[in-house]
Amino acid sequence: MQRGRLGPGPERVRRALEARGFSHRIVELEKTARSAAEAAEALGCEVGQIVKSLVFRGARTGRPVLVVASGANRVDEGRVAELLGEPVEKADAAFVKERTGFSIGGVPPLGHREEPAALVDEDLMLYERVWAAAGHPYAVFGLHPRELVEMTGGKVARVKGG
Repeated sequence: MQRGRLGPGPERVRRALEARGFSHRIVELEKTARSAAEAAEALGCEVGQIVKSLVFRGARTGRPVLVVASGANRVDEGRVAELLGEPVEKADAAFVKERTGFSIGGVPPLGHREEPAALVDEDLMLYERVWAAAGHPYAVFGLHPRELVEMTGGKVARVKGG
């Protein structure tokens, strides 16, 4: 990946990965990966292998909550609230940018300005390799789902509805 072409986001992610002992290579895509379907198409993988980094806001505490979910799943906010012991609200773009330092569409699972509470979708554990955003809609990195748990400090749980 050419440094700087995509702005500072991917470089922040690279440094965060290195700081936690990971050496994953950030891949620059030809097409945008703003949605799980776009990312899967660009990478030639299943939508379920795409890691959606969704940021919520704790309704009482205002703390950021990161849910890293399989691209094939719709996250159930009620289930997330139950797991956290606090109601959650969808975070708006300003909250996401302020608390993570990244814009929606490129939020990675690590390297946030403020360390969020984290949940990891149990369905990601079904894959040998998953792909997460790397700080920009055109940047991703591949990893094993267990590494995702390690780098986020998240709890593996059922986060989808149904």
